[in-house]
Amino acid sequence: MNRAQSDAIGFVLVFSLIALTIGAVYATGFTALTDLRTGEQLENMERAFDVLDDNVDDIVRDGAPGRATEIKLNGGTLAVEGRANVTVEATNTSDTAENFTVTAATRPITYSDGDTTVAASFGTVIRSDGDAAVMRDGPGWLVDDERAVLPLTVTTRPGSRSAIGGSSTVLVAMDATSRGIARELDAGSDGPIRVNVTVESPRADAWERYFESLDDGTVIEGTEDGSADSVTYQVEVDRVVVPRTTIRVRLER
Repeated sequence: MNRAQSDAIGFVLVFSLIALTIGAVYATGFTALTDLRTGEQLENMERAFDVLDDNVDDIVRDGAPGRATEIKLNGGTLAVEGRANVTVEATNTSDTAENFTVTAATRPITYSDGDTTVAASFGTVIRSDGDAAVMRDGPGWLVDDERAVLPLTVTTRPGSRSAIGGSSTVLVAMDATSRGIARELDAGSDGPIRVNVTVESPRADAWERYFESLDDGTVIEGTEDGSADSVTYQVEVDRVVVPRTTIRVRLER
């Protein structure tokens, strides 16, 4: 083998090594950049849902007739579909005639991208990644050893448009259609009222952790390994109030 052949073979080997190195770095770097971009997009969506949640609070707590939130999609899907339920049972064993049950069903506002979903449901904002869910903002309930005030925020969807995907900007328009006190009960001197709150939701594990964070009451039926889709919380109080606000939600391009 002469010198020219050796130089040629050496050049090919060095070039191949450089090409392989560049390919490996590109593949690894591209994946990392894609993951970083996706993570940033989801964090931006969480912030957008925080704004959405503030607008819901304006309607529920401040009595605003309506609010609108612009949300920029990033390849995922914004929807008003699915279903979650809350049932509130109040029992005064001294006067069973006053006992009541209130059931509310809502269509959560969700943004989904792959295995990740950010949802606004019953006044909460919950992020789910696969089977794990974290509540970013609670439902605004007040529970202590004297009273339980449990506002129920119900979102509904008029018409047939339930979801929009792509990369456009979507306007989430919300209008209050009804508000008031669904039920209330004051035990007076008759003893405490036993209140059971049952949440049926794909994100029940996040609700369970919320209930466990409350200073009073206890979870009497939890999700255990996260496979169940409901959780029940129980507390005894002197007074229970269940306000209810229904909000109509429209998705507009």
